[in-house]
Amino acid sequence: EYRTLLISLCLLLCCPAAGQAAPTVDTRLPGIEPPMLRAEFWIARMALPQQVMLTPQEILQFNAAITAAMPQIVVDFEAWPDALTGAALRQKLMADRLPRGSERYSRGAPVGGGFYDKLEQNMNLAGVRENNPVSWGFTVRRTDLRTFPTDVPSSESDESDDFDLFQETAVNIAEPLAVLHRSADQRWFYVQMCNYRGWLRAEDVALAASRTDWQVRRNPAAFVVITGVKVAPRESVMGKAVPDWRAGMGTRLSLLGRESEGYSVEIPHRNADGTLFWRKAWIHGKADVATGYLPYTRAAVIRQAFKMLGEGYGWGGFGDGHDCSSFVMDILAVFGIRAPRNADQQERVPGRQVALRNVSDVAGRYALLSRQAEPGATLHMRNHVLLYLGQYNGKHYAIHDLGSYGDVNNPHADGSLPRVEVMGVVVSGLDLHLRSGRQFAEVLTSANVWK
Repeated sequence: EYRTLLISLCLLLCCPAAGQAAPTVDTRLPGIEPPMLRAEFWIARMALPQQVMLTPQEILQFNAAITAAMPQIVVDFEAWPDALTGAALRQKLMADRLPRGSERYSRGAPVGGGFYDKLEQNMNLAGVRENNPVSWGFTVRRTDLRTFPTDVPSSESDESDDFDLFQETAVNIAEPLAVLHRSADQRWFYVQMCNYRGWLRAEDVALAASRTDWQVRRNPAAFVVITGVKVAPRESVMGKAVPDWRAGMGTRLSLLGRESEGYSVEIPHRNADGTLFWRKAWIHGKADVATGYLPYTRAAVIRQAFKMLGEGYGWGGFGDGHDCSSFVMDILAVFGIRAPRNADQQERVPGRQVALRNVSDVAGRYALLSRQAEPGATLHMRNHVLLYLGQYNGKHYAIHDLGSYGDVNNPHADGSLPRVEVMGVVVSGLDLHLRSGRQFAEVLTSANVWK
């Protein structure tokens, strides 16, 4: 029920109209001047933009604090058991209820009870034992984490599957995970990642020989981090084709060394029997990557955010895009910060929080942001998260992955505003209006400085 409520509310901010594909993103929103669409514009207005906010050791401590505050959301793999009891595994498998009784469609056709009967059978609850050993693996390609073991979409509209309610999140290559369970048809693994749980296609996962081997590979001594929106391998080396793969921002790959024209790395591959082996791969020397995590500075956070300016919106990674919370999560990953996946969870991260719920007037809210928030802080409202940029000419601005806003120049008779579709990463003022007629600044619930 919570997920349905979240999706219904997210339609106002983050979802295309039924049957419509996401348009080319227009980054020129009301009140936004061309210079404001560059990261350096905002960095030049910051105090101490290059100051390191957290050292690598402090980031480890911060990650531990996040896990301690929300252990069911961001897990500590070091403390994860080698096996789950039947009761514990069933509880996890049944955390998401099949939407029986809800009006759902798939590929334009209504979904009936028979579909859910088969889906429940494929969840293989009958296969849960008193003691259930955990396996350990890595993703071998960018893939999708699903609520249930099926590729079949589930939509509230009979006109479009663009907003697939069974889509949880996109998962990058080389993501370490624990395999907790297998579907009845053996085509799906129920997995735990560091900050999410759900079903992955078995063909997209390779299993390590042991937990010890997995641990060594999970924490390589040297690694590269993808700092671009997406990076693909070099097309060839010495005239020979190389493994085909791609990785999104925040992906960490084991580094073998620097070569004359780039980096040699290792990527996980899957044998025919599902076991893991590692294969050498190459990244061009001019690719947008870093050796090790980037220093955690305000300037670096803003530069990472602006790399995604104009990127199209995608719920749960749909269409190879980002939604508002994965936009934040992937930015922070390049600094080694393990952020929760969803916007409401990110609001609860134990950073330096600025409460706004009980501040009724907009002027008071702006005053609090001026005194206590910093560029790079997250701004939160119900089911949406923005990245704060700061002030310019007395107004406050953010960069975020936005679905739509309200057209204040053409109000309806009831005071509501027509929907202006955006569907992508944009810079906007906090005086932008929702379709309800209220400004974003009026509905912010908090700000969070991640340190």
